[in-house]
Amino acid sequence: MPEGSGFSWPQLLTVEPVLFLYAFGLFMNVPVSQQFIYHRLSDAKGFPYHFQQDTGCEGKNLNASMKKLEKEVQTDASYVQLGIVMFSALPSIIITLFMGGWTDKVGRRPALILPTLGSALEAVVVLLVMYLKWPIYCLFIGGFLHGICGYYTTIILACMSYVADTTEESRIALRLGIIELIVFLGGMVAQLTSGLWIEKLGFITPYWIIFGCHMAAVLYAIFFVPESRAKSSENPGRLFSLQNLKSSWKVYGKATGSKKRNLVVLTFCNGVLAIAVMGINGVVNLYTLHSPLCFSPTLVGYFLAFRQFMHGVGGVTAIKVLGMCLPDAVVSRIAILSYTGFLIFLGFSANEFMVFMAPLVGIFGGAGQPVFRAMMSKIVSTDDQGSLFSTVSSIEMLCTFGGTALFSSLYPKSLKFNMPGFVFVLGGTLMLLPLLCTFCLRDQEMFSRRRKIVNENTKDSEDEKEDEPYEPDSPDIYVPDNSPIIQPVP
Repeated sequence: MPEGSGFSWPQLLTVEPVLFLYAFGLFMNVPVSQQFIYHRLSDAKGFPYHFQQDTGCEGKNLNASMKKLEKEVQTDASYVQLGIVMFSALPSIIITLFMGGWTDKVGRRPALILPTLGSALEAVVVLLVMYLKWPIYCLFIGGFLHGICGYYTTIILACMSYVADTTEESRIALRLGIIELIVFLGGMVAQLTSGLWIEKLGFITPYWIIFGCHMAAVLYAIFFVPESRAKSSENPGRLFSLQNLKSSWKVYGKATGSKKRNLVVLTFCNGVLAIAVMGINGVVNLYTLHSPLCFSPTLVGYFLAFRQFMHGVGGVTAIKVLGMCLPDAVVSRIAILSYTGFLIFLGFSANEFMVFMAPLVGIFGGAGQPVFRAMMSKIVSTDDQGSLFSTVSSIEMLCTFGGTALFSSLYPKSLKFNMPGFVFVLGGTLMLLPLLCTFCLRDQEMFSRRRKIVNENTKDSEDEKEDEPYEPDSPDIYVPDNSPIIQPVP
């Protein structure tokens, strides 16, 4: 793609529809499953939770015994949600570490198809739990099936690698920002409508919609997504091979000097950001259901949708507008500060108006992770994109699970001191770590250098100026004429 041109529709209709459908189903699953769990636990303990009324609980009118019962329900719901995340996240981390190097050899489409299939299987398990009234702990089975198919970790690996394969380097940050926006738009639409479905039709109908979205994503990935990376002439071998596992970490060993330092620093920053961005999702729902807020399912959906919209649109705007005049590192600092403001403001929110103002404070918070990922992508060669992003997405998921475990464990304890917003203040404090680490980056000019997407035998003069040339692409990979891979810019 010539520099300065925009994205074409064929580029934006490859992995984006798959990711939108997957994100729609995944993010609708969050409020629906959590409120279903909350409903089942409330019924079992005799707590008056009304998911089909304008308010979820009795708010400030709860007496002492009901307050105690509410804390028990919130605590149990928090731990059940933690269990589901654990059964999904931990297997997915292992699968993704093998998947990254493997997709560098066989292509990206398998990493798109497998997680969408796993999410459809999880939806089937949840529907069985709802229809047959199985114990809520059977939801762990669905989470495990989703996890061994790769979960969110693998589909993000596939999308990031696909973007790196098919996008000119100067536009990778913006394209990754669009990928992030697609995720949040899918989440926004899902959460905007989930509360209405729950109030009007209960929990089963929304889950049929979730199942339908995941099946549509599977079919689109199979029949409409072109392969971005041709199969290597070398024997790709088995998925679960030690070579694929090693390749995920070799990318850090290949880098030397300031490149290695920057790669490690950026990986750490991205991981810590994942703790606060993804790790607090379960707690946000419980926080809004807790008295005195007592959001109804519809209001919970409106807030989550508004948060997703501001996070996604604000992130892309920050990358596009601020990126025109500021270095990537500075844009990432602005994003971190903005998201820190969101967490702290939300933690001190005492009414609906303050809760809905919090996403406005964190409007640029969605730019952090796409910018970090783009900076890392510029450091390594094209042949190592899959290996890099398998490690990055696995670390993100590990940090997400760690954040979920941390916040879900601390949240019930904070209720004993009537400080449910403490976890958000803690998350905002953690943001100081990546903010300070961005000042440890060295030789930041490497983030503005151009790396060719398909290598030639010769290097341009700009490559010769580098203290260490980028790793050359594999010469024996054949790229067909109709491949969506962007040809090198002369």
